[in-house]
Amino acid sequence: MKVLHITESNGFSGGVNQSLYLARLLKEKGIENRFACPKNSILKEKAQKEFIFFDFKPDGNFDLKTLLNLKKLFEEEKFDIIHAHHPKAHNYSFWAKMISKFKPFIVVSRRVSHPIPENFLVKTRYKSKHINAYIAVCENVKKILLDYGIDEKKIYVIYSGVDKKRFYKRPKDLGFKKSLGLDENDFVISQIGNFSSEKGQIFTLKAAKILIDKGYRFKLLFAGMRTEKEEIKKIAEQENIPPNYSVFLGLRNDVEKILNISDISVNSSIKGEALSGSIRESLACGVPVVASDISGNGEIVKNGENGFLFSPGDYRELSQKIEELMKNEKLREFFGEKALKTVDEKFTVEKMAEETLKVYLRILKK
Repeated sequence: MKVLHITESNGFSGGVNQSLYLARLLKEKGIENRFACPKNSILKEKAQKEFIFFDFKPDGNFDLKTLLNLKKLFEEEKFDIIHAHHPKAHNYSFWAKMISKFKPFIVVSRRVSHPIPENFLVKTRYKSKHINAYIAVCENVKKILLDYGIDEKKIYVIYSGVDKKRFYKRPKDLGFKKSLGLDENDFVISQIGNFSSEKGQIFTLKAAKILIDKGYRFKLLFAGMRTEKEEIKKIAEQENIPPNYSVFLGLRNDVEKILNISDISVNSSIKGEALSGSIRESLACGVPVVASDISGNGEIVKNGENGFLFSPGDYRELSQKIEELMKNEKLREFFGEKALKTVDEKFTVEKMAEETLKVYLRILKK
């Protein structure tokens, strides 16, 4: 089997990370994997020694040169499976197949809970018989696809996974904690995720201010693309967060170390989230999670069992949930143990790769 994974992403989002895990695990099973992505992407930088890469960097939704290059690639390489991991990859894969002499099977991963546009061209590709399967990363995303009119027989729910060789519970690394400017005894609340209005860091800061006014002492760690920029720091300043309460780390390659020293992990997204990678990774490290109750978050965080859910944007409720965990060490430990079991049962990268391979084989058999 020969698989081409396509993504237009320059950065290293959760979807890009999952595509790389998938390709590596499929490679172990003897399957040939290649990538089409921007030549200056973080993905290529990380994995260019492992896989063959083709340049894919479309300029907008209709870039004729990119489309023709992809068509030529399909015809020359004769891939069995094209796996589109992001929207533009989906768009260009579909149209390239339509004009290509060689017709590979196309699998599309849907990783976000945004509504699907209703315009004619989008409907054409989503509902076309030439798209052979959709992988929804949670039940909520499956519902979005069904409501859009996608044939249920084409939709497979496969949860994104966690690499347990990297993310697992271990004793706290106090040396690493000190390297971030923290004291050994600092209580750490972390939020892992790229900075944006959708990711809701502002609500975490507003919740933090409530706790600060009540006299709680802690360190708030933000990690992810743009979390070191002035914009988020300005929001913290506007919310009157004292400078010594927040650490803005930016994009990191050591998220597992950050979670290792975290006492609580927060996800305060207000839209777009499907099945949060930061939640999965936090649970795999045995860190109790407080997450907004949107999309697939409720499929992994069971309120009162392995973490807390709160109403999206309700920073007062968020502060209450954080406060409850801060005051109750035994509850944190209980949630942490339940979190480990949750990941073992449903959310490993091995399980994700096995289920995806089953989809490939099913459509090839058809």
